[in-house]
Amino acid sequence: MRESRERALAMTLRHTLRSARTATVLAAIVVVAGGWMALVGSHDPGGPYGESAAAWAQAIMSVGAILAAVVIDQGSSRRDRQDRLETAAAARAARIRLLQLCATVLDNAAEAARKRPLKRGQRFEGLAVEAVRSAQQVARHFAERGSDSDPLLVWVLNVAVTEMDAAAAVLEGHRLATRADLAALERAARTRAQALREVLDEYQAGLYEP
Repeated sequence: MRESRERALAMTLRHTLRSARTATVLAAIVVVAGGWMALVGSHDPGGPYGESAAAWAQAIMSVGAILAAVVIDQGSSRRDRQDRLETAAAARAARIRLLQLCATVLDNAAEAARKRPLKRGQRFEGLAVEAVRSAQQVARHFAERGSDSDPLLVWVLNVAVTEMDAAAAVLEGHRLATRADLAALERAARTRAQALREVLDEYQAGLYEP
């Protein structure tokens, strides 16, 4: 008898449970439970304290507790999903900024090569090369960490690592004997920067989506 009462009450609240948010559903549980108690009490010879009303009260409290727990758990799951989405979006934005930074660092290296005065025995060193090394290491770090939510972005990061490795190999410690050497360094850095920007632009445009 008690099980049939619980099933009847659960069916009455099911539609509300599916269509409302946590706070609204909990309020609905209280309202419906109160309505049931008032109805049962009006038909029980003992009023709200009669035997039938007491049995219904026990059933209502049991089912209500279960439904409240389910609603609260669903609300927590929604918050967890939202938190994960926000975290993934923040991580994606950080990686995109890193890729843009890599291209800017290569542009700066190209500009440094263009303006570098020639000196006997000089090599291409200094802040421009240090910046390339730093960006190279950070790009590799993010690429190795990967991303379950955006494998395409991981692929773009690996492309960035390849471009930064190639640029570093050309720029780092390169001898600067002639103007042609400086022009070659400038051209290499700008080419890598442009390649990186093109891949990033195509990724953001969704051209790599399956």
